[in-house]
Amino acid sequence: MVRGVRSQSGQRLPALRSYMDDVTSLLQTAVCTARLLKRFEELLGWARMRIKPTKSRSLSIRKGVRNDIISFTVDGERIPLLAEQPVRSLGRLYTADLSDSHMPVTVMEQLADGLERIDKSHLPGKLKVWCYQFTLYQRLMWPLKMCEITTSTVLRMDAKESEPFQHRPVWEKDTPSINRDYRQEKARLVLELRDSTDPFVRNTKAPVRTGRKWKAEEAVDQAISRLMHREIVGRTQSGRAGLGWGTAPKFWSKATRKERKDLVIVEVVRSEEEQYKVRALSQRQQGRWTTWEGVVDRTIKWSDMWKMPQARLSFLIRATYDTLPSPSNLSRWYGSEENCQLCNAPNPSLQHILSSCKTALAQGWYRWRHNQVLWKLAEVLEARRLEAAKDHSSTARKLINFVGQGAGAQNITQRERRSLLTPGCDWNLRVDLDRQLKFPPEITTTSLRPDIILWSPSVKAVILAELTVPWE
Repeated sequence: MVRGVRSQSGQRLPALRSYMDDVTSLLQTAVCTARLLKRFEELLGWARMRIKPTKSRSLSIRKGVRNDIISFTVDGERIPLLAEQPVRSLGRLYTADLSDSHMPVTVMEQLADGLERIDKSHLPGKLKVWCYQFTLYQRLMWPLKMCEITTSTVLRMDAKESEPFQHRPVWEKDTPSINRDYRQEKARLVLELRDSTDPFVRNTKAPVRTGRKWKAEEAVDQAISRLMHREIVGRTQSGRAGLGWGTAPKFWSKATRKERKDLVIVEVVRSEEEQYKVRALSQRQQGRWTTWEGVVDRTIKWSDMWKMPQARLSFLIRATYDTLPSPSNLSRWYGSEENCQLCNAPNPSLQHILSSCKTALAQGWYRWRHNQVLWKLAEVLEARRLEAAKDHSSTARKLINFVGQGAGAQNITQRERRSLLTPGCDWNLRVDLDRQLKFPPEITTTSLRPDIILWSPSVKAVILAELTVPWE
């Protein structure tokens, strides 16, 4: 009888494990292994299949020491030892020492080589970031998840990766971060081992080693505790929205197995994001974006990136991090002195230039910029208002459903386009341009002057829009 080895937890592992066309055997003695190979060769022969010794590897360990004397044969051909020819399976390189000590150096070299190739390419900045995100980054995450690479190594990789892409988090909140996604994948690996449907994998209790700075098992346990505590607290509301606004959260006790896994991973990522924001708050220049309202929640997708001109994108990123060549930055970088060209203020900052110069305010430059944006918004809203009124007045065309011979009739309905202006056809628009805006008296009497007012008497709904200066 051939039996598998017994693990430290007391669980006896199966003698054979197979995945697709790969088979792994783990036995206690060389005699059992030879007997199993012979029987396995007979069974494959009945199916007109055979084992390829050149693609197979063998490893014998006796009392914790590798034994290269013992070898095995299949159909008279010797199976190479793992010490002679390392093998790669499922993206992981297996060597004779059964250790991942070489992987940190290998992954770091792969990252450095990939970044150098991307940096030397003659592509614009956003295409370089695209190449990194969808090519190099995907190749790095698999060994980081499967191999035993410490958190210290990942932090060094994250620092090296962020050098050519220092301003990435502003324009793409969901852009991958090596450190953040490393913790996410390790947490997912912990849950996969704990909740595996295979009892041998689940009962083995294999540890996930990530070093001393951060431990995946502890992070998962803390995330589960926070989710349970959140369920005790109940549903809360933050921001200016009323009670009950938004979708109801999914609580731990009512979540399915897959939903619990997703909740834990999201909680681990949220914890990492909180630490990232704490570090950003302590940085004067790089953390300037944390003081801007709405910047943290803004996400610019790749579809927006391709439509945005390179100069506008560059200004958006550099203005958010306050790295534009303003007089205050030039004084800090090069020691130069320059006054504001309008009010002669010494070394004006970006905030002064965008929204705090009193002379520009008195001359109407800020009002002109404000009105230019307001004109564009008014044009778009007026077009949408007329389109909504036209769609409401026109009757829906009745579709003719053709039915095949012997088939029954099917009800096909057109999908209705929904928007804020869909209900009702009497939407009115007023914009605070050219002349002073007066609030509609049928709504209320007030001296307030919002930039845009949209209201519908039939629906009894009012939409207000107010622009603000860039620095706010």
